[in-house]
Amino acid sequence: MTLEEAREILGLGLKASRREIRAAYRRAARRWHPDRAPEGAEAQYRGRMQEINAAYQAVQKFLEDYRYDLVEPPETEDMQKWWTSRFYTGVWGPPPPKGGGKKP
Repeated sequence: MTLEEAREILGLGLKASRREIRAAYRRAARRWHPDRAPEGAEAQYRGRMQEINAAYQAVQKFLEDYRYDLVEPPETEDMQKWWTSRFYTGVWGPPPPKGGGKKP
């Protein structure tokens, strides 16, 4: 199962916290648990619950393998340095100063 399929089964977006993932799993499990199945639909509910469990395990496996930055981001980022570090290659100059530069 791909991570995209797992997100779709659990109803998750592209970004989710561990708490949101756990809540989505629990919500789906409450909805599709075989004990809550109407009479005659137990097999369908059992199959759906197996999909939900597989999706949750796939997301958990991804989280175990993901490497996190253990550095807190700076509170305020200098936009001039941000632009320079990403786009300034010497071909173009730095961005114009605030206020537009020349006055008519």
